[in-house]
Amino acid sequence: MNLARHGLGILLFVLIISCEDDPPAPLPNANFYVDNAECASPCYVHFYDQSYSAVRWNWEFGNSLTSTKQDDSIQYAMGGVYDVTLTVWNEDDVEDQITKTIYVF
Repeated sequence: MNLARHGLGILLFVLIISCEDDPPAPLPNANFYVDNAECASPCYVHFYDQSYSAVRWNWEFGNSLTSTKQDDSIQYAMGGVYDVTLTVWNEDDVEDQITKTIYVF
């Protein structure tokens, strides 16, 4: 009888532990590095993700082009001021966003 009680207690403990939710994923922190900014058009500008806890990416390059790659290179055909936005999501689908301005001559 004592063994049965311990067995039942262990079973209930295992069931309670297995029903708990997973801890939340770390919050994402969007960031990126720009290489070859301030170039003379037409030119390629390279964007490198430096985000923390990101599993999905969406780039808006300020010239109507977008990308879902982690890192990408985009050709700017005309000089101008472009606001580049990176949105990232973590495993729990929580998002963060950053915008940086680049200048193409």
